[in-house]
Amino acid sequence: MSRPETKASSYGATSAGAAHEGALKSKGRRFAIVAARFNDFIVDKLIDGARDALRQAGAADEDVELFRCPGAMELPGLARRVAESARFEGIVCLGAVIRGGTPHFDLVVNEAARGIGALSAEGRIAVAFGVLACDNVEQAAERAGSPSGNRGFDAAMVAVEMADLYASMAGEPGGAAVRMAPEATPDIPRRTK
Repeated sequence: MSRPETKASSYGATSAGAAHEGALKSKGRRFAIVAARFNDFIVDKLIDGARDALRQAGAADEDVELFRCPGAMELPGLARRVAESARFEGIVCLGAVIRGGTPHFDLVVNEAARGIGALSAEGRIAVAFGVLACDNVEQAAERAGSPSGNRGFDAAMVAVEMADLYASMAGEPGGAAVRMAPEATPDIPRRTK
């Protein structure tokens, strides 16, 4: 992906009915980058890519906030707390898990993906998954800013497009997306505007 003009419609798909998709524009919208510190020599490059993507899509630097946690395992909990703050239209989750000699890699990757995926599946806020799961440092470096692209950039563009799609579905063209706010049931946040 790695180019702001690239999105699903550029693949030439057609449909007989109405088509709904978000635009790659983030002006006036707020985004959170939630990133792990573990393997920071890779994650910092993902953060740079995400910030670059958000700027290219129109977000002002002051509309992007960075939240750091120790590792990928902590990303889902932090992302949920950020979502519940109701201050952002999109969240970009970033981390890098590199395989070692034990099954720990699989546990961390699976739990990070499950937790972030569950938050995203609620459909209340745009949540993008940018956690690398690589066999070695070379693979991680390749995905964090080589000529083949930067997965942090790609994840941010997913958040931008989904935030715009959610806003348009809520009847707010160009406006703020539907936001989450904690209510009586903490595991199922209520939608507010």
